[in-house]
Amino acid sequence: MIGEILHTVPLVGKQATKDEVLRRISSVALVHIAAHGEMETGEIALAPKTTSSSVNPARKEDYLLTMKDVLKAQIRARLVVLSCCHSGRGEIKSEGVVGIARAFLGAGARAVLVSLWAIDDEATMEFMKVFYQELVHGRSASEALNKAMKSMRESDDFSAVRYWAPFVLIGDDVTLEFEGIN
Repeated sequence: MIGEILHTVPLVGKQATKDEVLRRISSVALVHIAAHGEMETGEIALAPKTTSSSVNPARKEDYLLTMKDVLKAQIRARLVVLSCCHSGRGEIKSEGVVGIARAFLGAGARAVLVSLWAIDDEATMEFMKVFYQELVHGRSASEALNKAMKSMRESDDFSAVRYWAPFVLIGDDVTLEFEGIN
């Protein structure tokens, strides 16, 4: 759905391995990751790299995107959207929450949209649809976030706080330019 809105071909399913995501992540202005997030750390489970002889990934390193992985990447993205449960979580230290979102900022991202708790798949899809439509129409990330939240609050199906309130924008209030999209 987001690929259609942005007129791009997304990396999905078994193609979205940790290695492939890390290979591509440094060359794009917008990163959107929709995957499972670990409750305690916010780390992200991607597709495992598999070979013809392996059925299950042997190690977490094969599929779990960690803060260390992100910090090694040279990210030029203006906006990273982590549409994953708990992606705003991390270890609370004197300098704030240290988690995967902060790693993206430390690696060069200007802004990161995260979720503070478990998110509903259908509600999140509707939320992201509105968010990206607003971005494409020239709204800043904070304006798009506000419009998506408002749309959800006014929705018959997703007006409950749990559906729209977990999303938080961290970093700069960026605006993206999409060529040829209206």
